[in-house]
Amino acid sequence: MGSISVVCVVAGLVGAGLLRWLPARGRADGLTAVGVAGVRGGSKAALTVAVVELHLAGSIAVGRSGRLRRVVHTSPGRDVTSLHRAAWTVFGRELSLADAAVAPAVRQAREEVRAELAGRGLRCGRARLAVAGLLALTAGSTAVAVAVQESPWAGLPLAVLSLAVLCAPVRTLAGYRLMREMRRLHPLPGDTPAGPGEIGLLAALHGRRALRLLVPEFAACAGLLRDRASRETVARTEGDSYGSSALSGDGGGI
Repeated sequence: MGSISVVCVVAGLVGAGLLRWLPARGRADGLTAVGVAGVRGGSKAALTVAVVELHLAGSIAVGRSGRLRRVVHTSPGRDVTSLHRAAWTVFGRELSLADAAVAPAVRQAREEVRAELAGRGLRCGRARLAVAGLLALTAGSTAVAVAVQESPWAGLPLAVLSLAVLCAPVRTLAGYRLMREMRRLHPLPGDTPAGPGEIGLLAALHGRRALRLLVPEFAACAGLLRDRASRETVARTEGDSYGSSALSGDGGGI
């Protein structure tokens, strides 16, 4: 009975892995910085990059309380994503990024990002993710039973593997390959400053490390760096021209 249970656990984990991580190749043609951020960190990361790019375009600024607001009232244009347009719309009044993320227009745009990335084979879609999670959870429960009732040496490693599958990022193998290749082609800059057109892509690829390096004051004021470094950044910049401008809502952005 023990060997049959182990085989069932292994089969469940293989099925869960295939559902989560295939395909090995996806479609990256025409992918924007927002899409790249979505591959790396999901739709929340995509929204952060959209806000970064709107700030760099001079469309939004951060106020004293860390809330964001629109400062340019003309449309951001047709060459931006639906997530840019949704964010630009909701920041017609002051909102924190967390509040903006749950606004109906932004939620819909975030869902479009998820669907597009799943369609490209770069992220696991919700249905596949749910089935994979059920398989991994069932496999983990069976592995725990095997460990308790029969063989800890067989059951415990499989239980840990089941947990690892459940907690793994939602990127497919194609998404992993894309991120690895793009990070190789677009490393964080050293002594040479990044141009405005590069900052969005670098933030999409490298996350908070890029924000801390490239737009530290605004990222800290807007609450994008939830750590000690962000508090130190705010303290350093409250008295300088950028910090004063950002905190008064007259400039600065992610």
